[in-house]
Amino acid sequence: MSAASQRIAEKAGQETVVGTVDERLGVLQREGYRATPQRRAILESMLSAGRENVSAEEICRRARAACPTVNLATTYRTLDLLGRLGMVRRFSCGDGRSVFCPNARPHYHGACLRCGAVIDIPRGRVTKALEQEQSKLTDGAFVVVGHRIEFYGYCAGCRTTASAPGA
Repeated sequence: MSAASQRIAEKAGQETVVGTVDERLGVLQREGYRATPQRRAILESMLSAGRENVSAEEICRRARAACPTVNLATTYRTLDLLGRLGMVRRFSCGDGRSVFCPNARPHYHGACLRCGAVIDIPRGRVTKALEQEQSKLTDGAFVVVGHRIEFYGYCAGCRTTASAPGA
């Protein structure tokens, strides 16, 4: 990761990440990358999903509607670049699938073991407890500068279905 990319990723960790398509394209340009029609279409399709975490295949399908020259390889390369710049996060679902999250602000993900839905979970108390206890976790032998936590369980829809009579 370049020094400039590291600075952007650090800023993303401090919740100063940019949000709109044009702001994100501006970051690409400031970092020396071109704001191509394909990158714009990929960003637009990802951000139009709102809070939904979507697969590269779905992002590609949506982007292709606006820019027919978008293909899956371009989509993955663009998502990788956006990830290095702190503008998108990749979440591995544990079943071989990955989804991409345009919310680059620090948060956790929860994956439903039944339907595969992936939801964003605010950092809240979990992070606060980790930060307060980090030195105790390693008896001072290790300084924690980051972490990744993934939650697995059942979404509200699957919990309701599972508790319904005859389910």
